[in-house]
Amino acid sequence: MPSTTLRCTPSKAQRNGGNSQQRSIAMQQLVREAPERPIDRRFGIVFPDATKMRTLSPEDRKLAVALAEEAGVAAPRVMPAVTVAAVAAPHLVADAKPVDVGLGATEGGIEVGIDLARLLDGRLLIQGTSGAGKSWTMRRLIEQTAGRVQQIIVDPEGEFRSIADRYGVAHIEAHKLDTAAMAVLGSRVRAHRLPVLLDMSELDREGQMQAIAAFFQALIDAPRAHWHPCLIFVDEAHLFAPFGGQSIAPNSVRKAAIGAVVDLMSRGRKRGLAGVLATQRLARMAKSVASEMHNFLVGMNTLDLDIRRAAETIGWDARKAFDQLPFLRPGDFIAVGPAFSHSPIGFRVGAVETFHRGARPELQPPEELDADQAAELLDLDSLIDASAADEEVRNENALIPGLKAVRAFIREAGFPLAGRIFGELKAISPEGARVIDMPSALKASADAIAASLTLLDQFGALEFSGFGDDRIVRLEKGMRP
Repeated sequence: MPSTTLRCTPSKAQRNGGNSQQRSIAMQQLVREAPERPIDRRFGIVFPDATKMRTLSPEDRKLAVALAEEAGVAAPRVMPAVTVAAVAAPHLVADAKPVDVGLGATEGGIEVGIDLARLLDGRLLIQGTSGAGKSWTMRRLIEQTAGRVQQIIVDPEGEFRSIADRYGVAHIEAHKLDTAAMAVLGSRVRAHRLPVLLDMSELDREGQMQAIAAFFQALIDAPRAHWHPCLIFVDEAHLFAPFGGQSIAPNSVRKAAIGAVVDLMSRGRKRGLAGVLATQRLARMAKSVASEMHNFLVGMNTLDLDIRRAAETIGWDARKAFDQLPFLRPGDFIAVGPAFSHSPIGFRVGAVETFHRGARPELQPPEELDADQAAELLDLDSLIDASAADEEVRNENALIPGLKAVRAFIREAGFPLAGRIFGELKAISPEGARVIDMPSALKASADAIAASLTLLDQFGALEFSGFGDDRIVRLEKGMRP
């Protein structure tokens, strides 16, 4: 809009008497108090356009409005400000979709929301480094959509329990169910349209992947009669669909979990299933999952690779991304996608109603204890003893099979007598001796002789012939000198 120049001629307000005189006095007072007069010109009064109005201080804006009123023209329009962390182009706010589900507001107070129908069609990925506010944003979206659509919340860290308490969502402790039960649970949740919270905080990573694979596959395989809209919130989604080898789970488990998440993101749309995934890094999540997303919320990023990936996602050039993304505050996000707008919009996520556990614990000093008290609390002596016992077992397991057998042979109670028998038989080899004569010759009981002969026979050291009193024992051919 070009600037408009007006000559200082008497206005209608001045011709109307008392009120105009008061306004004139107020205007003159503002002019006297203003530290600068960038809109005061020698040959008239120039009213800046909306873009220039944004650059004026609040005092100068008041002065401009007062001068416009004195001149009898419309007050200059102020362009609403978009947060610096977003984009500086003023047309972007106009591109925003009508607010259906409120998420927050720009720095200038413009409300930013999400079109729920488009979200169900296009899914959503929330990305940002640790502490960027991903879980807070997901909590906000859960609260704002509660009661409007079925919700399934996958909680790997146990952060969303307060959601279940507040909104009456069924709280499922996943560690109490095996994979078969998880599949049945998924079918029933789909059939009855029940909102549920899957608490997986007590499962290890492999168990989490097995549970999510069974549960998601059951949602996908539900009959057509049970296809209805459902939002599926997955926090720390890279744990369930990791990129490449970024998982300690067996390959079969990892492939099953990734396949289930990919199915949810691709085949789920026609079945009414819309995933809302949060991840710290795009590089840590399977590309086949991220490629199915149409809507994105990008928060603070600090690593070069993440910044470049985020820039490609939201359509920024690298320089702009490196200038802004590392300096976003926790809770500031750039929104882009059909559910938000066609151009990136920066905004700050609004408040939540339920307790958020994702914040850093407050600083607290440690307890003042001496070394002896600390050792007692830690029970160090028992830990040392347990470690020594474990070390012995580890050393035993580290031996090759032959050495393990020798050690086991030496530890047998009959080993000393077995050694004496072996020595006597070696001396008379290749001849043998009658078993019945050994107790008196070696001054040992018949039971001890029998146990020692059995021990030697286990290792293939003896040969036997005859029966009864004539039973003879000699060294095996390979053992003879």
